[in-house]
Amino acid sequence: MGRVTLYIADMDARFIDRVRRALAGNPDIAVSGSAGDGVRALEEIRRLNPDVLLTDISLPGLDGVALLRETRRLQRPPAVIICTRFCSDAIMACTCRLGASFFLCKPVEPARLPGLILECQACRAPAPREAIREDESAPQQRLAASARALLVRMGMSPRLSGYAYALQAVQCCRGDGRLLKNLSSGVYARLAAQTGSTVPRVERALRSAIATAYERGALREHFPRRPTNRQFIEYLLREADAE
Repeated sequence: MGRVTLYIADMDARFIDRVRRALAGNPDIAVSGSAGDGVRALEEIRRLNPDVLLTDISLPGLDGVALLRETRRLQRPPAVIICTRFCSDAIMACTCRLGASFFLCKPVEPARLPGLILECQACRAPAPREAIREDESAPQQRLAASARALLVRMGMSPRLSGYAYALQAVQCCRGDGRLLKNLSSGVYARLAAQTGSTVPRVERALRSAIATAYERGALREHFPRRPTNRQFIEYLLREADAE
């Protein structure tokens, strides 16, 4: 397999330079291009077809959310890492719903990025000869789509940060079931590292979102009693994997 190609969309030229320097000696990753505005970034992404897009939310012309939405329409969209100072729960949930793999809050140490970039690439579908149909998506993409549909059916609003954490938990645990053995040092720690959050905040957000969905009633069809975070994640993973 060749080197993973990365495209960077960020208004901060110094940040782009720091990322480039951090990846300069990496034999597995190559920066294929960069831009300080969303319109130019989209044009170059269409031309260069990078494996991974690293983008800020704040971009002139076309912001990061719009850029993510537009790249989803490409024949073979790049995996996306959001890296921004705009770290609200609503934005995190929105970008996760649109398919972002990771959501990082600045400041971010560039040394953290290679592992995330390679993890993104591992989940990206192979290049198709024609437009991807739903039944031809990569397993990780199908899992995410199934999990999103289940969360909505169970009454969990995409506006809740717990929605985004639940979706990311399923994707993480599908690749490494050991993360569920100890939630605090496993899945919570992984999600906190991915989003620039903390273990207590991840735990509370998940618990709150589950409680809200249960109170609304839809979740009661799946659980006779309000589930714990572990029970909910295990159920979501099992059901999403079966669809």
